Amino acid sequence: MPDLRPLHPPGALAAVALAALLAGCTTGPDYRRPETELPARYAEAASAPQAAAHEALDTAWWSAFGDPNLDTLVHDVLANNPDLRIAAHRVEQLDAFLQVSRSEGLPQVGYEGQRTRDTLSENRQSPLNRGTEPVDNNYTVSGAIRWELDLWGKLRRADESAFANLMAGQEGRRALEMAMVAKAAAGYLRLLSLDRELELLQRSVKVEADALALAQSRWDNGGSSELPVLHARSQWQQRSAEIPAKEAEIAALENALGALAGRNPGALPRGSLQALKLPVVPAGLPADLLAQRPDVRQREQELISANARIGVAKAQFYPTIGLTSSSGFASSELGKLDQLTSNFGSFGLTFFGPIFTGGRLTGQVREAEALQRQAAIEFLKSVQTALHEVQDALVGRQKIETQMALRDENIAVLERQREVAQRRYDLGRDDYFQVLDAERSLASGLQLQNQTRYARADAFVSLYKALGGGWSLPAVTASTAQSTTTSR
Repeated sequence: MPDLRPLHPPGALAAVALAALLAGCTTGPDYRRPETELPARYAEAASAPQAAAHEALDTAWWSAFGDPNLDTLVHDVLANNPDLRIAAHRVEQLDAFLQVSRSEGLPQVGYEGQRTRDTLSENRQSPLNRGTEPVDNNYTVSGAIRWELDLWGKLRRADESAFANLMAGQEGRRALEMAMVAKAAAGYLRLLSLDRELELLQRSVKVEADALALAQSRWDNGGSSELPVLHARSQWQQRSAEIPAKEAEIAALENALGALAGRNPGALPRGSLQALKLPVVPAGLPADLLAQRPDVRQREQELISANARIGVAKAQFYPTIGLTSSSGFASSELGKLDQLTSNFGSFGLTFFGPIFTGGRLTGQVREAEALQRQAAIEFLKSVQTALHEVQDALVGRQKIETQMALRDENIAVLERQREVAQRRYDLGRDDYFQVLDAERSLASGLQLQNQTRYARADAFVSLYKALGGGWSLPAVTASTAQSTTTSR
């Protein structure tokens, strides 16, 4: 009866003990965030009322405008935009890569079945097999386990890099969402502004039509010159010609926003620019950018990944050590395959290490270190860019508020001017041309007020974008990512 005790040679047991002892050894540097010089606060942050950053940024910021049509548009963009859907699948790809990476550190279990029939040459028989049948049948069924011992932390660093890449992909998706939402909101605000421009343009056309009618009446009633009529007709024609161009611009923007939201071309339901509410500014502190801006977080995760790749490269200098084990049944007769006497098994230790690689391993380390330095600079650059964008947005919002106040005051003066001109005409002190001139001045002032009102609303979009947006998505965490590796 053969010895069927498990095969555990003393050397193999020693290897397992050594693996457990060295499990904490990891090559390469541990990640440390580069030091960033952040100002204590934004220069313009104290000049306007603010909401607590954590309160304002925990909501869908676009809803603060109080326009349900804008809410619907943003919802459709987040749900249907093709670029966002591609980004979501990119995250799935990175999650799958992490699953593959983590599987490398686990025992690999497989099975094998084999049936061979060897025919021996009768002219090459040796004294040992002379007189035996020249045909040899073999039946084998076996299972095998292979496990690479991660003594130097190569696999752990590879997992660290893969997980950081997944986090970077998730943040990249969020950054794209932030950009798409800001683009949709800015486009919607521009559309409302164009609607108002068209309305005021039609009002100006009516004023010029009234001026033409008055000039024509004077000429028909014995006026001394036709020149006022020709001038009035020219003004009316110029204003009228602007309407089709404005309507085409509106239609093109409607179609662009529809495409952004994954809709077919067509009219876009919307409110009015004058009815929009103005959100409260959630400036927060500069340090908040590191937690709020998805592009900054993306760059940091890319830096973490690059830092871990240094450890992977350095671990290549050390031998790869693994444990192998196989067990099964083998027989020359199929009927005896399931007998205990057909059992076989093995347990072993394998290792392989480099001696000469022509500088390849050194080059890989240098490459990884250079990529890490690049990633560190990209991270610091993203922080500086974020700070400047917030500062610019805060300054722009403050200045536009001052400009808006002056525009409103100017409209009050122009409306008063029109009232005086109308009253003087009613009293017979001036002709109607004075009223028309006042109407022209008011129409021009309303156009400027509309442009400033749009710029003010758009400044809030720019500020929220600079601050990192205001919505949150389900994040991939270490625990959720770990669960994906439990399936085969």
